[in-house]
Amino acid sequence: MKAHLDFFLAALSKQHQIGGIVPSQRFLINKMIEPIPPTYRGRIIELGAGTGALTLRLAARCPEAEILACEIDPVLARDGKESLLRAGHNGRVQLLPIAAENLFERLKSNGEGKVDFVISGIPIACLGRKEVNALLDSIWGALREGGMYIQFQHSLIDRKRIQARFADLRIAPVLLNFPPAVVYYARK
Repeated sequence: MKAHLDFFLAALSKQHQIGGIVPSQRFLINKMIEPIPPTYRGRIIELGAGTGALTLRLAARCPEAEILACEIDPVLARDGKESLLRAGHNGRVQLLPIAAENLFERLKSNGEGKVDFVISGIPIACLGRKEVNALLDSIWGALREGGMYIQFQHSLIDRKRIQARFADLRIAPVLLNFPPAVVYYARK
């Protein structure tokens, strides 16, 4: 319950960083992780992990995958890390209290390879054009050929921006989430 309150308070004070007023619900989470096979063994990057609701479900669905998540808000990152520890996820699942651009810089400087999946809850509709373009460039650069970028939003406002970078784009509505959302599945 504390994590939900922390999320709500962060959403009120940092509307440009937090994409909703409550953590993602199971309907949205299940739709976001749907394309990832339960037997997947590679690395998955999650951007804007919040309190770790999606991270926990993804770790349970893909027990062999390595999950590297980031959350810019230190309170939400702490709550997410605590949830992961309580669930027994350590080692293969990491939630770092850093911004997405810092995560991509870290991966690049460490010479770590490309990934098959990047999942994002970052509210790109709240970001400026330059920030969105930089984020999409980083995601594109982190994905292997054929890799998938999965993004949720509460509107279709950034569809054209995403489609300009990822021509292979599919959109799925999630009406049972609060508030309702859309999931973008973009393949490199």
